[in-house]
Amino acid sequence: MDSIVSILAGIPLFQELDANERNRIAAGVHTFSLDKEGMLFNKGDPADGFYVVVVGRIKLSFISKDGKEYIAEIIGALETFGEAVMFLGKSYPVCAQALMDTTLLHVPKDVMFKNVDQTPGFARKVIAGLCCRLVDRVQALEYLTVYSSLQKVVGYLLREIEFAKPADDEADVLLPVNKVTLAAQLNLTPETLSRVLHKLTEEKLISVKGNAIHICHIGKLRKFGS
Repeated sequence: MDSIVSILAGIPLFQELDANERNRIAAGVHTFSLDKEGMLFNKGDPADGFYVVVVGRIKLSFISKDGKEYIAEIIGALETFGEAVMFLGKSYPVCAQALMDTTLLHVPKDVMFKNVDQTPGFARKVIAGLCCRLVDRVQALEYLTVYSSLQKVVGYLLREIEFAKPADDEADVLLPVNKVTLAAQLNLTPETLSRVLHKLTEEKLISVKGNAIHICHIGKLRKFGS
């Protein structure tokens, strides 16, 4: 219970809540695990709540009419998904699949709606959290459409350092997806991603072995992508 409360406290959606309000939410939350490549839900499934990633990664995607997969988002630790469609009472517009062994929290719809109905000010605080999420999505859209291919790849690697526990000016990053999927996530072609990784390797900023990338100089990489 205490660990769930502390996790909720670190999520934008619940940061405006007081301790008692978070405790009431935590009492209705349950924790579960999903194996790598396990499906959490499919497109069209009813949204009976939303999810928080505790450890691992979840891929949100959909399949086009021609059978091509499009990645809407990859959700990492302490990020939420599904809350908007839950409040709208709609079904999930994407599929959710674990990219690695993943631990999640499920926050049931009934728990949220009960607190909205019974607690003055609760809805306003949750709306503030949803707005933070919307701002993040707008910034992500800007990142995908405005930035150069080099800036996208460097920015991605620098964000991944947060999960990699860097030592001094170096870090080892293990890509959670294959390079084709990563290229799609960054709105790049696989060929463009390969060219950027090759360029960074030539500059001796990184070395690549399969899905493992060693960042040789974090500071220089940050400057190179600015």
